[in-house]
Amino acid sequence: MQKIFRLLIALLVLSAALLPTRSFAAEETEGIKFFREALTRDSDALDRLFHQDFYFASPFVQGELELLGMVDGDVFKSAGELSIWQYRNDGTSSATAIPFHMEQRGNDMVIYFCTDEKQKNWQKFTAPSLAAAVMDFIATPNAAEVEQIIADTKEVTILEDNEYRCTMLIRPDGDKLADSLRAKSDELPADKGTANDGQMQSVAVDYLDRALRNADIWYMWTIDKRDWHTVAMQYNLSGVIQELARAALDDPNQHWPDEVSQLLETIAFYSEIRTYTIYPNIPDAKKRFVIPKDVLKKAKPVNDMVDTAAK
Repeated sequence: MQKIFRLLIALLVLSAALLPTRSFAAEETEGIKFFREALTRDSDALDRLFHQDFYFASPFVQGELELLGMVDGDVFKSAGELSIWQYRNDGTSSATAIPFHMEQRGNDMVIYFCTDEKQKNWQKFTAPSLAAAVMDFIATPNAAEVEQIIADTKEVTILEDNEYRCTMLIRPDGDKLADSLRAKSDELPADKGTANDGQMQSVAVDYLDRALRNADIWYMWTIDKRDWHTVAMQYNLSGVIQELARAALDDPNQHWPDEVSQLLETIAFYSEIRTYTIYPNIPDAKKRFVIPKDVLKKAKPVNDMVDTAAK
């Protein structure tokens, strides 16, 4: 179970890291001009609340990462649950639910999580390099960054446009995303517990490099034209996850146990991963991010979040 848990966590986290929320098309079409204006005006909001749902499906394993997040100035908070369902060939099955809280201020990030059913034994994990990546993800790009990422997308198509809303289909350039991934990996060292060590991170980057170059990646972005805020985003990362599994299977340096090999083959040919993001209006939302005092006081520090959660 631990190897499957680690693999599924890696797939979900790595996919989350790939969300191309700042991609633009190289050709300056009317759609791109509108896209640039929408992103620039939307990024001016300091308080942002969003609900995100990552869903992974395959015949043997399913996983869902659901979270409510809030950006308040330079502080990022989220709360949610990771659920994993495993179905075995002998007819048995198992389910794991892991609630969590995350709080980040600048480069300080702490993740609180609990793996026991009664939610009494909370633990905490500190991840400075992951914090840096998240801060980069939610930060507003400057003019130079915008122009750089304009070249990282092949196409933007406006699917629907009226006086209230506009929905766009964006197709990033996988080769250029792969190049950016390698550059960012060199900048951010691996946190123990998120990538285990530098060697594992290097292998993961190799797998993702191949996946990004071979997969068909797209996402949809809907904005409210009255105030230029994001209404919803939908990502299809199935191609990435499938190609990622194929890269792992084809790695001559890896000798996977039968259980893991079977899972990889299933992911490579019979799986999908999608993520949906909406920006709801919840009046009492800030209450949901309050970490209970008992959790703050009693949570035990751990060095490896994935191994600890898989036990």
